[in-house]
Amino acid sequence: MLPILAFRLQEISHGGLTEQAQRNLKEAISAPQKFRAGTRIVREWKGKVHEVLIVEQGFEYEGKVFKSLSPIACRITGTHWSGPAFFGTKGRKP
Repeated sequence: MLPILAFRLQEISHGGLTEQAQRNLKEAISAPQKFRAGTRIVREWKGKVHEVLIVEQGFEYEGKVFKSLSPIACRITGTHWSGPAFFGTKGRKP
């Protein structure tokens, strides 16, 4: 809560985001996803095949929906991983 309040105080005292920053933020939020819903990502790890289904809400793995691939990669490996790096989707185009 404190970081949010600190940001709000800075915003009030310094005038908020610039027009360009607001445009960049809107563009980043509305950027299309790399992969479409229905796409399956498959990764073999320690002899077991793991399959992730991309859905409208995020990524489905073992019946649970996640907002990103990273928690799925962490769940599979037991350590912190970048989801896109683990699944080999980093920097790839659809």
